[in-house]
Amino acid sequence: MVRQMDTSTLNMSLDLLKLYKSPETNRYSTFGDYADQLVPADLVAAYRHTRNCAPRRHDRDKSYFVDHSERTTRAEKSNRGEEHLAIALLKASRMAGPITLPDGRALNILDYQMPLKAQQKDKGVGKVDLFGLIDDHRATVIELKVVPTSGRGDTPLRAYLEALAYCAIVEANVFEIANDAKSRYGKSVEIQPPGLVVMAPADYWVGYQANATIGRWWPVLSSMVKEIDDSLGIETHFLALKNATFQMGSRDHAPQLTGDCSVVDVAELYGG
Repeated sequence: MVRQMDTSTLNMSLDLLKLYKSPETNRYSTFGDYADQLVPADLVAAYRHTRNCAPRRHDRDKSYFVDHSERTTRAEKSNRGEEHLAIALLKASRMAGPITLPDGRALNILDYQMPLKAQQKDKGVGKVDLFGLIDDHRATVIELKVVPTSGRGDTPLRAYLEALAYCAIVEANVFEIANDAKSRYGKSVEIQPPGLVVMAPADYWVGYQANATIGRWWPVLSSMVKEIDDSLGIETHFLALKNATFQMGSRDHAPQLTGDCSVVDVAELYGG
C-alpha cells in the first residue's frame, strides 16, 4: 500500500528553522518518505535564505565562545542526553586528542553548546551541540543524537536539517567566529563553508537499521545530502561512535565517556 504523505509543510522549505521542527521530519515510520518529497534545490535556497537572515551576535557585542562549568544542572535521568554526551566527548578529546574521521583527517572539538542567538527573539535558533574544526581549520557543526531514556528521540532527518540550519548561521558569521577562535583557542579558522557532522553512538543508528517499517531512508537521505553538499560547498559526515558508552553527569560530577572516540561512517552500517 502506498503511504499517504502529509505535504502541508513542504512550503516551509525556504525556512530551515521551521522545517527542521516540523512533525513530518520526526515521524519514526515515515520520515524517509518525507525526505523523498524534499527537493534538494529548495533546501539549497533555504540554506542561502537562512544564511542571509542569520542572527549576528557580534552586532550585540556577544562572543560565540562562552564560559561553561562543564557540569549540567539537569538530572542524571534527563532526556537531554546529547548535552551530557557533548561534555563527555569534549573532555575525552582534550585527553586523547582529536577524533579521527574515516578518511584519516582529524576532527578537533573546541566547545560545546555554542550559542547562535543574537537576541531572545531569534526564534528557532538553538545552540550547536559541539563546535569543532576539521583538519584544524574548517569550522564544523556537530549535531549529536543518543537513544533517549524515553520515547524515540529525533530522527536522522531532523538532526541533519537542524545542523544544516546552524551551518547556514555559522557560515554567515564565520569571519567573526574565526576571530573568536583565534582569540580564545589560538586556532586559525578558514573563511569557507562549514563542515556538518551528525554523530551518535552506534546503538542509535542500529535502531533505525533494524526496523524494516521505516523503509529505505538512508539512500534517500544520503543522495539528498550529496546534492546539497555539491551545491553549497559543505562537507557532511554521518558518524557512528563505535565504543562510546558515557555516564550521565549531575551538579556534582561531570559526564564521563567510557571507551574511545573511534568513529565509523554510517554508510558502512547500511551497506554504502
